[in-house]
Amino acid sequence: MSLLGGIGWLFAVLVALGGAGGCGYHFPGEGSTLPGGGGRVQVVRFDNRTRSPGVENDVLEGLEVEIGRRGQFRVVHDSAEADLVLEGSITSLEVRPVAFSKSDETLQYETVMVVAASLRDPRSNSVVWRISSLRETDSYGAVSQTVVASSSAFLSQSNLNANDLNQLTDVQLSESQRREALDRVVENLSRDLYNAIVEDF
Repeated sequence: MSLLGGIGWLFAVLVALGGAGGCGYHFPGEGSTLPGGGGRVQVVRFDNRTRSPGVENDVLEGLEVEIGRRGQFRVVHDSAEADLVLEGSITSLEVRPVAFSKSDETLQYETVMVVAASLRDPRSNSVVWRISSLRETDSYGAVSQTVVASSSAFLSQSNLNANDLNQLTDVQLSESQRREALDRVVENLSRDLYNAIVEDF
């Protein structure tokens, strides 16, 4: 390729990149508007259709924290102040075994949560955005041999430390890991639902 041809090719690439930037490319969840407009959101406690009591409170807190953390919109607790109402249902929550030892002992579980959600304009009572099924999963070790205490995931996400693994029974460890996996599912759900709303997926 000649020098002139190379310069022409580079110019074309730069123009293309500049055009992409001009089209409003941004990272997920950085949208500045909500479907239907407005910036004040009331999060209503989701309908819990699972057999896990209290998970609706975890989802409510997770969503309010996520909206507040992003800082683009404001959470309000009175529908009279809200531009939009975020409501929905937790349609399923399952904890199922996914890995077994040679003796059929469960080594790993997977937590799966599915929600449906919508944004409603409280003045017109019309739904301006809806998602019928958002699915989040997370897995966890059920016995100490399957938990790697030195892994970055364990060090950054777990409330336990390496000494705890030796002191807890498998039942205690599994319950602690189950709770932490549910916390991660709720956190990821809140993030992904927020992103879906502002990106109007």
